[in-house]
Amino acid sequence: MIRLRGRVLSDGIEYSPSIVTLDGSRIAAVGPDDGSSVDVEIDGWIAPGLIDLQVNGAIGVDFTSAENPDAAVILVARHLVRHGVTSFCPTIVTCGEATILSRLPALRARSIEGGGHSLGGHIEGPFISLHFPGVHEPEHIRPPSPDEIARWLSIEPPAIVTLAPEVAGAMAATRQLTAAKCVVSIGHSAATADQTVPAIDAGVSMGTHLFNAMSPLHHREPGVPGALLTSDVTIGLLADGVHVDRRACELAIRAAGPRRIALVSDAMAAAGAPPGPVRLGNQTVYSDGVAVRRDDGTLSGSAAMLDLGIRNARDWCPWLTRAEVVLMATRTPGMALGQRALRKGRVAIGWDADLVLLDAEFAVAATIVGGRIVYRRDQTE
Repeated sequence: MIRLRGRVLSDGIEYSPSIVTLDGSRIAAVGPDDGSSVDVEIDGWIAPGLIDLQVNGAIGVDFTSAENPDAAVILVARHLVRHGVTSFCPTIVTCGEATILSRLPALRARSIEGGGHSLGGHIEGPFISLHFPGVHEPEHIRPPSPDEIARWLSIEPPAIVTLAPEVAGAMAATRQLTAAKCVVSIGHSAATADQTVPAIDAGVSMGTHLFNAMSPLHHREPGVPGALLTSDVTIGLLADGVHVDRRACELAIRAAGPRRIALVSDAMAAAGAPPGPVRLGNQTVYSDGVAVRRDDGTLSGSAAMLDLGIRNARDWCPWLTRAEVVLMATRTPGMALGQRALRKGRVAIGWDADLVLLDAEFAVAATIVGGRIVYRRDQTE
């Protein structure tokens, strides 16, 4: 049993100083601070562990190209806890079917000793638009195939699939995937707003990295961003300071609210690695420690982790409470995944004892997964 003292951030509410008691892998009690002894005290906040729906890799490891994808997921999971991430969706980008099939078992939902939980894979592509590929390799972009999707599902159903709703077969693919309890997310899409809305009606429940690799927001054609922001779906947003301007981040959060905006890292092999070349699928991209680009200048994933995203959101949107900022990286992404994130994303009795302790600067002081302390900054400095 572990007892913690600190202010609690949960469900968009900041609570007065409290004692949180963990018994095994669950939270056993949350109550007012009565001055009794505790095992860990934080001059800051006790929050749910961060949940990241889009992690392509980290520390030089790329899930799409790793020779041993199972070991790659374990390595990254053990690094993510240093950044307060206790659950994540390992993500692969557009690639050939054989590569996807070879990755799916490693991306499965599971607990990882000494690291965070994998909540299941995020397959970003290959059913995307050739007009908005971003850094994805065009030669692997293809229309959805019911047979290919069936082969995915027979091996390991992914948690999330990002696709473009305007491509031929996308609506049928959406129905096939949602019937298998996969979250379908719109991304890398040239769709108009009028093309996007029917996809949402057909079962799309998420948007991938808002504003990036999608039709732009225009006052006469609001495109994918306008349709997402005026819907009720969860919207992934990168707040790394590179992919989306701070004013655009604020615009999105004001429009959709913290219960629909899910902060994501889109971290890739460059995150936690020194500046220089890293892999993304079959490509080499280059990190300067802040941005990651292909040699033609195309922006790639992020060199940042999700904890930077919550600090940026706190600084850029001072009208949000601390608890609302944390909500966007905990309960909101957890709700997007439904049963896959059952009992994750709250500090409440009976919920999973996956927690992050944040100091006065919103930096990660400690991370707890399944009721066990897996990272303490004061023991690694």
